[in-house]
Amino acid sequence: MIVPLRSKRRERAQLAQKFQHLGPAIVLFGSGFQLLRQEPHGAALGIAGMEIVSSVLLLATMGRAVRSAFRPVDAAASPHAHHGVAWIEIFTAAVLLAEAWEHYHATGRIKRPTVLLALMLLVVGWLHPKIAARAQRRRTLRVEDDALYVGTKFGSIRANWDQVSSIDVGERYGTITLKNGRKRKLDFQDLEGSTHHRAALAAAQQRLVVGRAS
Repeated sequence: MIVPLRSKRRERAQLAQKFQHLGPAIVLFGSGFQLLRQEPHGAALGIAGMEIVSSVLLLATMGRAVRSAFRPVDAAASPHAHHGVAWIEIFTAAVLLAEAWEHYHATGRIKRPTVLLALMLLVVGWLHPKIAARAQRRRTLRVEDDALYVGTKFGSIRANWDQVSSIDVGERYGTITLKNGRKRKLDFQDLEGSTHHRAALAAAQQRLVVGRAS
C-alpha cells in the first residue's frame, strides 16, 4: 500500500517563496499601462502589451494558487496529485522577459541576469511534472510486506517490522515509533486525503499486532 503525503503547510510555504515576484509584476503592469497611454507603435506597443498580459496572467495564477493552498483539507480526497506545468514559474519568466525587453528598448543593453533567471524559470516550469513526481515518490507512506516506509520533509525512515515498536492512530496524529527511539508523526489535519493515511496506518498497526502474535 502506497499513499502520497501531500502537506498543506508545505504547499503554503512553497507558495510564500513565490510572492517576491508579485511586486515587480504590479510595477510592470503600471508601466505597461502608462506606456499604452502614450499611444505607442511598433516595439513599444509590443512591450506594453507583453508587460500587461504577463503581469495579469501571473497575478491571476497566484490568486488561484492562494485559494487552493488555503482551501480546507479534504480528508476524503485522493492523495494522488496530478502534476502539470508550473504556470507561476512560466508567467514569472514572461514578466522578467518583458522587463528585460523594456530595458533593452530604452538603453540598448541586455539585462543578462534577468534574462538568465527567466530562462531558468522557463525550464523549471516546463520540467515541473517530472521534478514534482520524483519528489512525490520520496514523500510517501508505504506499507510493504517486509517493511514500513515514511518519507517527510524531516527525513525518511524505512524499518523492517521487527524494528517497529508501536504505531498509534489518534484523532489528529498518527505516530510511528521505532525500537531505536526514532519517531515519525503524521498530522492528519495537514494531509490532503487523510482518510487514506489513517487506513494505511491502521493496516500497518494490524500487521504489527498479527506479526507479534504469530
